Amino acid sequence: MFSRIVSSGVVTLTLLCGFAATAVAETWNAEQQEVWKLEQQQWKMAAAKDLSWIDSMVHPNLSYWETGQPMPQNIESLARWNRYQATTGTALEQELLPIAIVITGNVAVVTYYYSVAREDYKKEREMVTGRYMDVLVKDKGSWKFIAWAGGDDPKK
Repeated sequence: MFSRIVSSGVVTLTLLCGFAATAVAETWNAEQQEVWKLEQQQWKMAAAKDLSWIDSMVHPNLSYWETGQPMPQNIESLARWNRYQATTGTALEQELLPIAIVITGNVAVVTYYYSVAREDYKKEREMVTGRYMDVLVKDKGSWKFIAWAGGDDPKK
């Protein structure tokens, strides 16, 4: 899962998406900004191999479906596979590019694109891109992930 040189086309697309994403984020209300900060914090914690995000940011009734998995998984599966992945690779750099955040009552739906440079245990590196649609629910005053779907784009 690691190491390729990024073509100038991907870099240009990422830069253009980044400028558009910044413009979108600047028009968000306080609640949308709060949800986006949580998204960014979760990615930072995961990159730092701080798995406490699972207990603090994930609703116990989680159901998620990662690209490449045959079926949705639950919070126990999330904890198991995140523990394993923390021993097999490292995120070197990552960027999240928001597309939209829609909030209705206590439910938020977040769509975004990401780019990650990562290194595996063999010290092989790769650059990957992907997308997610996350669903969060406000539970006892805090936003919690309750569902998501997405993951890495197919390798070319």
